[in-house]
Amino acid sequence: MIASAIVAAAANDVIGADGALPWHLPADLRRFQALTMGHVLVMGRLTHESILARLGRPLPGRTSVVITSGGGDGAGSQAGGAAVRYAPSVAAALAAARDLAAAAGQQEFFVIGGAAVLRQALGSVDRIYLTRIHQDFDGDRYLPAGCLDGFELRAAEHHQAGQAAGGPGGGLAFSFLDYHRART
Repeated sequence: MIASAIVAAAANDVIGADGALPWHLPADLRRFQALTMGHVLVMGRLTHESILARLGRPLPGRTSVVITSGGGDGAGSQAGGAAVRYAPSVAAALAAARDLAAAAGQQEFFVIGGAAVLRQALGSVDRIYLTRIHQDFDGDRYLPAGCLDGFELRAAEHHQAGQAAGGPGGGLAFSFLDYHRART
């Protein structure tokens, strides 16, 4: 089973501002959807709430394992092709995601945030799918320091401002970077 993190970060390592992404990058949203569709996602309560606020529902076509001290019994809900489960800790969420993914015949699950969840899960992550925006942004959440230590860059796809895979990328230059844990 492959545990992967998927995250977008500015040049100054900002990953969030006031519970949201501080940029709008359609190509990154398309990549996120393509990579995670049909898979199990691990996220913190605030990330889950930000998705609900933005979409009005959990991410469709995916199972969300939400880390929250208020719902650690695993009970959840299902609606519109999206299932939600709850776990009391990052370790419990990773174990639940691994079990759910295996039961569904999947080979990979994703840690999607927030910053504290990513920091705690890094030791268990085999891959990091990073969208690096080549511009600084103001924010209040950051990529954990040293999060790429012990990982090797395996694939890179660079986009200049105004250019994106499958459509316009707006005024942002960015790169899709795929890292795999270095094996010794």
